[in-house]
Amino acid sequence: MFRHILVPLDFNDIAPQPVSIGAELARACHAKLTLLSVVDDSFPNPDILSLQLPWADYYRHLREAAQSSLEEVRDTLPKDLQVEVAVIRGKPAPAIARFAQENSCDLIIMATHGTSGLQQAILGSVTRRVMYLAPCPVMVVKFGHRAPGQ
Repeated sequence: MFRHILVPLDFNDIAPQPVSIGAELARACHAKLTLLSVVDDSFPNPDILSLQLPWADYYRHLREAAQSSLEEVRDTLPKDLQVEVAVIRGKPAPAIARFAQENSCDLIIMATHGTSGLQQAILGSVTRRVMYLAPCPVMVVKFGHRAPGQ
């Protein structure tokens, strides 16, 4: 059914549900699971001022931190699963969709907070944008939803 499952993670809010569901599906389908983080380095982050780092060093720090965080999540998964980690640069939604296309992903599993109204209008939703841009189905898991067996 699925050969390559993609789970993008935002480390501002780590949602274990998409990872758990992705791992269960990958096991059931004998599929590869990729954990992805997108570093949005298209605009300066205000945190850079407190670190006193040049932009290039700051964004390298972000990419290294994302890589380390993905590896920590990967290390919690069963060793018999084929799990890869990837860190890419760009605007999150288009970067996720492009990665899925370029890597022949059959399914993307993402969490959402389920915001609406003004918060949704101001912040937008990466998950919603990925749903429109993705070359494959997108499974949306509401943040806080308990995965089967939890």
